[in-house]
Amino acid sequence: MNTYIKVVIEISALIISVFIGYVIYMLMIFSAFGLFDKDYTRQDLITSYSEHHEAIQDAIGFYASVVPPEKEVEDDAISRIVVKEGSNKNPTYTYASDYKPAKIDSIVSSLGWTQTMLDKLQEKLEAADCISIQNGEPAKLGFKRSGMGMYSFNVFKKPIPDSLREQYARSCTYLIQSDELVLEYGGGAMGPQCFPPNY
Repeated sequence: MNTYIKVVIEISALIISVFIGYVIYMLMIFSAFGLFDKDYTRQDLITSYSEHHEAIQDAIGFYASVVPPEKEVEDDAISRIVVKEGSNKNPTYTYASDYKPAKIDSIVSSLGWTQTMLDKLQEKLEAADCISIQNGEPAKLGFKRSGMGMYSFNVFKKPIPDSLREQYARSCTYLIQSDELVLEYGGGAMGPQCFPPNY
């Protein structure tokens, strides 16, 4: 009898351990795909843009002043920096909290950037409540990630041309907010690819 009870207890403990491991594993998977991330409303984006308008303009101006001409720099939080050359390229900088210093250092120095400049850029992005920036017309600032997607601000220096306004209006990934601001949602590999209806 004692052996039988001991075997039942061991099997029960094993089943419970496997079940708890499975639940933890599934929670990690759901978390990785953004199940627990905040979904931002249109009002969240508008409010943040309004509250940080001056800091956003400051970040745009600073970034435009440090980007080498005819280069595209893409740096994201997945530990990669891509540098592309050409007249139609607009560099993108995203703060990478988990990066490979040697790789980033070599690319950053090839652009003439210093750690001090990167720190200043990061301060400006934090003041703007944004996580990435790309220069050009429009300047594009990554607002926040949600799941695998990202909400962004497309900020124009001049009123949006009618041809571009029509293009934005036909797309489910853009919402024209004003003559200077277009909201954007870029979906990831999984999940929604567009703003929700009636957003």
